Amino acid sequence: MNLSNPVRPHTPLRQYLFDLTLHGIKLGLDNIQALLRAADAPHLAYPTVHVGGTNGKGSVVAMLSAMLTGSGYRVGRFTSPHLIDVSERFLIDGVAIAEEDLEENILFFQQVAQGMAQCPTFFEMNTAIAFRYFAQQKVDIALIEVGMGGRFDSTNVVVPVATAITNIALEHTAFLGDTIAKIAFEKAGIIKPGVPVVTAETQPEALDVFRRRAEEEGAPLIRVGSDITFELSGSAWQQRLTYTGSTLDFQDVPLGLPGRYQGANAAVAVGVAETLMATFPKLTADAIAGGLRTAAWPCRLEKVLDEPPVFIDVAHNVAGAQRLAEVFEDCVVVFAASSDKDAAGMLAALQPIARRLIVTQFEGKRSTPVGDLAAHLESGTFEQFDRLQAAITHGLAHGREDCPVLITGSIYAAGEGRQYLIDNVGAKSLQF
Repeated sequence: MNLSNPVRPHTPLRQYLFDLTLHGIKLGLDNIQALLRAADAPHLAYPTVHVGGTNGKGSVVAMLSAMLTGSGYRVGRFTSPHLIDVSERFLIDGVAIAEEDLEENILFFQQVAQGMAQCPTFFEMNTAIAFRYFAQQKVDIALIEVGMGGRFDSTNVVVPVATAITNIALEHTAFLGDTIAKIAFEKAGIIKPGVPVVTAETQPEALDVFRRRAEEEGAPLIRVGSDITFELSGSAWQQRLTYTGSTLDFQDVPLGLPGRYQGANAAVAVGVAETLMATFPKLTADAIAGGLRTAAWPCRLEKVLDEPPVFIDVAHNVAGAQRLAEVFEDCVVVFAASSDKDAAGMLAALQPIARRLIVTQFEGKRSTPVGDLAAHLESGTFEQFDRLQAAITHGLAHGREDCPVLITGSIYAAGEGRQYLIDNVGAKSLQF
């Protein structure tokens, strides 16, 4: 998918969709069930794979999509949030929903919502659009990423053929709980009766929750590290995966997505693919290896410029920032964070690799004000700019081959920064 200039004006229907953000976040399944009943249960018209976890969900979906598309299947992909344009959330074989299809689906569900007791949220509406659009387009399979948590997430109406939970970290604690075990309980809500679940989680308190839930549901629990093993070789930028699972054994398969943390994500994706091979006969070992090689996922440790080298990563929690710090040794960090994130923890993880630390803010009410970021830092250890574009321009002036520019801290900052670089500096367009 090529999105060189994807930002579209807000038509009345698009405006209606985005105005739903005013209703905030609501956990529960009543609204989504009402929307889908009116659409004749489109989410049951095709097989689904449900992917939850804290970090790595989108990477697993991207790899699975590449594997299945490369096998000749028609693959729907629903992920969130988007980087630049909402159409990115609804992909079929890597191509975003057409504007006329998006607006037809918004109109359909807008009319349904008028008769509902409670107005749906922005995410609920997007979920319903994805399910109906995939049914309209007669996909062979849909890959559905959990929005937040799992148990009461609006995607949790599917009856999947396979489930994945990547990992658990403290996030959205106001909604999901303030301990690993409580968050794991919410994530485990996507485990379904008899449906295999693959996980890369290693923390005992989370694994205990997964085991109990899997036993209650009679769901086979497939663990990376015991049932599945993997090793990585090569640099973080040119990795090769060796994998051993129940039926597959790969040696030195190149990974298209950089970063050491992608090894566990790749193992989860291959583990899920193994469970699908019996019912998707074109999904061969060669196709699975090919998907690992060709998977693309924008703004995930992605190099978007060569001179100076510029990388963008959507890391938006402490665990993600820590993983970035394992990849880079010396860089110019341009940092902006959403107001509901642990900015102090992320900054603490990133400051040791920052030859120059630039804090800023992205457009919109969700951004942490730059002054609040500065309050977490010692005077003289950082620079600050009120606008992300100005911060990026300043960062580019100091980037070098041996000291790349890293833009990170928020998905929203990644998207805004990527659009600015596309429009003004010649960065490559989004590729899915």
